[in-house]
Amino acid sequence: MKVNCLSITFWFNIIDNENEVLKSLQEEFDDYNKYELFNKTDNLMQPIITGVNNQEKTNLVVSQINLQYNMDNTSLKDEKKFKEKALKLYNILIKNNVKVLHTALFVNSEITIDNPLKSLEKIINSSFNTSELVDISIKLSKCHEELFYKIVSLFNKKQVKMPKEVDDKGRFIPLPLISFNGSFVENEMIDISYEINDKYLYDFTKNYSTTEFYLNKMLYLLFSDIESDINNILEKGKF
Repeated sequence: MKVNCLSITFWFNIIDNENEVLKSLQEEFDDYNKYELFNKTDNLMQPIITGVNNQEKTNLVVSQINLQYNMDNTSLKDEKKFKEKALKLYNILIKNNVKVLHTALFVNSEITIDNPLKSLEKIINSSFNTSELVDISIKLSKCHEELFYKIVSLFNKKQVKMPKEVDDKGRFIPLPLISFNGSFVENEMIDISYEINDKYLYDFTKNYSTTEFYLNKMLYLLFSDIESDINNILEKGKF
């Protein structure tokens, strides 16, 4: 299984101390040589702080209501590093009196396979005529131990080699206007998104907020369960 991205998102109420948060990030989270601070807008999801490390393929984005940290081109072997970064960011928020309401851990991965439709059709009700399907997209969600949500999304994906085409004026024709006639499939795969979050606790526990205990528990579950969960889904049609 190839991992494309590891990500964590902390959700909180609208912050008004972004300058203090920025200062703490600069002092304690030195992944980035340069942080940028932007003015607030009416769009609460608009970035107000960003940091990018092109060498390590990581990025950090803070909006008025969340902080997201991404590690790209990584693997599950980076478990220790990812856990350390996640806990450090959590503690920076807590230190600056930012109450983390709930948290989501996310992995995007893919499995190269000869016939992804054949693998995915095990999960589909047998009343479907799967021989006529050309694409399958599946989302599965369940509650884990009445604490967390586990969410898995799967869909078949193809890497298609497209011939470059130009019009009568010599301009390249964009992909949506190109016929697939003459193209060929280089690889077929299953794209997998895997998430664990504590939104269940937030939804059903009065005055809940993410604690370091539950954050550590989610981090442990993410790396211990992801491969077995995905294998059970694909091989047995069970989650």
